Amino acid sequence: MQDTNDDTSLTQEERERIRLKRLEKLQGAYSAQQTQGSPTSAAATSTTVPAATAASTSSSPAASSPRKASPEKPVQSAVPTPSPPKPASPSTPKQPALTFEKWQNEALSRILLVSLNESAPQPMLFLANLAQELKDENEPLLISQASLDRVLVERMSIDPNDEANAYFLDRGQLKYSLFDYLLDCWKRLETVKLQTSRAKTLPENVIQERVQSLTDSKSLLVSYAGLVLQMPDMFPQIQSETPLGAPQLVERLFADQDTPSGVPTEFLRDISVRFQEDELENIIQPLVTGITARARAATILTDWRTPFRALLALLVIPAIAAVVPNVATWNPSNATARQLEIVSALGPFFKTSGFCADDPSVAELFGTGLKRNKADSAGAFTSIRGTVRLIHTLLFQVVNSIIRAGSDPKEKMLNYFYSVLAKNERRAKMQVDRTTVSGDGFIYNITEVLMQFCDPFMDSNHSKVDKISSTYFKGASKIDISKETRICASKELADAYTGESTAQPVNFISDLFFLTLGFHHIGVSRMYVDYKRFMKDFYEIREQYDRLKEQESAGTLSPENDLLIKRYEAQLDKMMTFRLSLESQIMDPIILSHSFQFYNLVMVWLLRMVDPAHAYPRQPIKFPLPEKPSEDFAILPEFIVEDIVEYFLFVLRHSPETVGSSSLDELITFTMVFLITPGYIKNPYLKAKLAEILFYMTLPYRGQRNDDTLGIKLNTHPVALKCLIPAIMNFYVEVENTGRSSQFYDKFNIRYNISQILKFVWKNPIHRDMVRAESQKSESFVRFVNLLMNDTTYLMDEGLTKLSEIHNIEVEMDDKATWAAQTPQHRQEREDVLRTSQRQASSYIALGNETINMLSYLTEVIKEPFLTAEIVDRLATMLDYNLVILVGEKMSTLKVKNPEEYRFQPRILLSDIIAIYLNLDCPAFIVALARDDRSYSANIFYKASRILEGRNLKSVDEIVKLKNLVLKVEDVRQQGAEDEEELGEIPEEFLGNTIKSHLLSDTTDPFNRMPLKIGDVIDNVELREKIQAWKMFQRAKKHQRAVEPMETD
Repeated sequence: MQDTNDDTSLTQEERERIRLKRLEKLQGAYSAQQTQGSPTSAAATSTTVPAATAASTSSSPAASSPRKASPEKPVQSAVPTPSPPKPASPSTPKQPALTFEKWQNEALSRILLVSLNESAPQPMLFLANLAQELKDENEPLLISQASLDRVLVERMSIDPNDEANAYFLDRGQLKYSLFDYLLDCWKRLETVKLQTSRAKTLPENVIQERVQSLTDSKSLLVSYAGLVLQMPDMFPQIQSETPLGAPQLVERLFADQDTPSGVPTEFLRDISVRFQEDELENIIQPLVTGITARARAATILTDWRTPFRALLALLVIPAIAAVVPNVATWNPSNATARQLEIVSALGPFFKTSGFCADDPSVAELFGTGLKRNKADSAGAFTSIRGTVRLIHTLLFQVVNSIIRAGSDPKEKMLNYFYSVLAKNERRAKMQVDRTTVSGDGFIYNITEVLMQFCDPFMDSNHSKVDKISSTYFKGASKIDISKETRICASKELADAYTGESTAQPVNFISDLFFLTLGFHHIGVSRMYVDYKRFMKDFYEIREQYDRLKEQESAGTLSPENDLLIKRYEAQLDKMMTFRLSLESQIMDPIILSHSFQFYNLVMVWLLRMVDPAHAYPRQPIKFPLPEKPSEDFAILPEFIVEDIVEYFLFVLRHSPETVGSSSLDELITFTMVFLITPGYIKNPYLKAKLAEILFYMTLPYRGQRNDDTLGIKLNTHPVALKCLIPAIMNFYVEVENTGRSSQFYDKFNIRYNISQILKFVWKNPIHRDMVRAESQKSESFVRFVNLLMNDTTYLMDEGLTKLSEIHNIEVEMDDKATWAAQTPQHRQEREDVLRTSQRQASSYIALGNETINMLSYLTEVIKEPFLTAEIVDRLATMLDYNLVILVGEKMSTLKVKNPEEYRFQPRILLSDIIAIYLNLDCPAFIVALARDDRSYSANIFYKASRILEGRNLKSVDEIVKLKNLVLKVEDVRQQGAEDEEELGEIPEEFLGNTIKSHLLSDTTDPFNRMPLKIGDVIDNVELREKIQAWKMFQRAKKHQRAVEPMETD
């Protein structure tokens, strides 16, 4: 069907030929409908209804002779005949006063506002030419089904712009467009039809005959209405600034359908039925284009509801919803990611956003000024969230209408989402040019709509998890993951798995599931990471701004920094607005709860894949799992697990109440399974985030009691009781080598989280028993103890060194005169060193405190691993060294202002160190203390005893035990001095550390760097026997000298 926009290039003759062809097509369909006939009344017999041939557009169209209807199979009427309602009260039907023909003439005259009677009153138009034609044909001057087509053509052929038709203009009708005229006729017909169907005094057969006649008449009105929408120049129309054709219907769609300027849904339904098999999309496309243009200009602060209402008015009709995905702008293949949200048919609707990055006008809702906070913006939060939630509801209705319209529109709707996802893959990268990808609001809105579609299979029992494909990425999947890092598959395995030629069949549930995964990945998951990075930048700038303001208050601000303050203020003001806008969306509790439900489903799906029985969650997972997971799991993109952990870390940091009421069964099982099972997740940093999740679970809710935490579930969940301790202790060892250049520093933060988890569950006797069980695995536990020792030594040394640096700079700055005499550059450099030392001291000391504390409670119940030859000497030396610093002369260099800012609590630290001494009070440990010639001093212990007693840090019994320990050490040292004198100088070949000591920290051969375990080391028996023989010889030689008589002169 020729589009009206292209008619301007046609000649008048071509335009006329197209018009006549359309009329012929229209009349053919109309004649087919008429072959059904109309029920006859007692006063009239049924006759074959003739159909007129196409009429000319001139003001005096030629009449065509009647012809019989085609005997082909009749077409069902456009609108089914309604059953008239039962009378409210019994009455005796009477025969109508008018015959059917006269009633039909009067009814159609009132509906069409035309007459074949010259004396018809206003606003009736007298159709003189048609009346004359009927006289010439000896036909009655009555409007009927037989003449209806000719009547309409005659009426619409009157040229309102011809001065010769001034008489008609006086009647007022021709001042309106033909579409408006036909729509008004349709409305009047519906009114007459309703009144007729409710008539209580007419026989049933009369009512049915009249209703059927009106129904058939309406079909012709609808047909012509559709044609004038497509070809507005088919008939002459009043010249107007208002565009004719589809734009007329667009404007009516924007109005309320119950108002005179609106368009009833039933009219649209009639249009869809009439043109469903006759290029309906040619009518719908300009409507969608016009509605989309209105939506493109809307924001959440302007009239965004009107275009939504107009679009839904179309989509509520399934036949129309089915053809909307056929419009040319549905999913433009050449559009970029950024263009899609503007030029695609639904793009502007999904683009309606509450993010100020997408819509700068949103910023005005949050006010200005650096002293704003969430409380000040509560009203804006409520308003934006309420509006966006409503938008999500309407978007769901839009998509749902299209998906339910049939398999083809459903497939095109899904393909649109897949296209958006593919074109926005760059959104998942750490650095991305925002002008090349779709905006946050566009992706955010699609994500929430997809989650609403997932609702039916996100039930708490996960009853439909088996419907989600486990082989979705096998072969040519709809989502390209060829560039993605896999959970644990090699490149060769991944390429072979995805390189299969046949794509796997995918059901609707799987489509929704993986689309939702993908949009979370490029959407909210990326926003969580960006928010964390943004807040880091925000606080750094805020810190610099605050420092300059302090200088301004002190009168030491330089002129150039005065300009910098103003620049910082403007920047912080914008950042504050951006922050509030972002938080209003990504911290919406309803959206977070929805994502929580979805990620629970994802975790269950992953656990079901690694469960050898594939029975989870109906049955618990049985440990241990196979050494290697299935290929279906191994080749999955790593971002699936990464997005899960990023979501839970975000929620536990910023909105723990979102998950507070849940059992967290899926999360706990998920973290336990993948922490305790080596090889299933090859990225140690992903596993570290699992441990970080458990750490945040141990923290109290904001402002609530310390025992009111999500971590309580770690003390009750059966999988946690079985797996938590071995999982975190093995992982403590595993993170020693992560493969990154930053692994040395990364491990401290990871181990801090582990220490907090262990500390939280330590009071639980079941977990303590699990620690004892782990200690029986001598090699792995000794490695754990060794690494704990290494960390403690490094952290305490670094932390206390940084405190000393802070002390020195503070002393320097307290000398006001000398400090003022320094150059600005020198002062700036020293201030920079101070800030760096402060930051590092806080980190090191916090971590050091936890490692010392862990040693204190572990040695209370476990001793043997701490007394092995590879550990005990280093442990004794480390404890002695730190004791000297805490109670010796160096303590004066650790006195700083506000020590609590660095978490430096020397009394607690001293108490924990002394507890370790007392816990390990046994011969092997005493000997190790005695061998420490560098730091051990009885006087230090006695001084520590006085501090402990004076500060009431230990009980009297504990102080007595400490003093007795010192006496034992002194006795051993005395004996050791005698033994050293006895042995004399030790040969060089007998000195040096054993390879076991090396392997406790590094599981590689020191000579070839190949993997090597302690169990693979072979004892050097020959060297041991040689050392023993040498000792015996040295002692025998000394004894011999002692018994020989002294020579005298």
